[in-house]
Amino acid sequence: MSSTDVAPRFQRWVGQTSNLDRCTRCGRPRSVHGPDWSCPSGRPHGAASAALIAGSLLAVAGVALRLTSAIANHQVPAALFLAGVILAMAGFSLLGPPKEHPKS
Repeated sequence: MSSTDVAPRFQRWVGQTSNLDRCTRCGRPRSVHGPDWSCPSGRPHGAASAALIAGSLLAVAGVALRLTSAIANHQVPAALFLAGVILAMAGFSLLGPPKEHPKS
């Protein structure tokens, strides 16, 4: 594939070609594409989804354990809740900004 075929496929970031340009097909940066500019395989947000789901489950488990337990020491539920919140925040940060659809 020649560079003239590839140029319209990427939305330019700073007005000139850079690795930060976004692909109009998959929305990922130019730097993660293959040598022939093929889109990367797999779900781009797999790790983010897993972190988000696991974090949400941990946070809910921490709150549920705190509300249902009669233990005087509540360090375990608090630790579960905080770990869940941190993991969910990491999942949100891995998702990145929403993709803009190219205008037709």
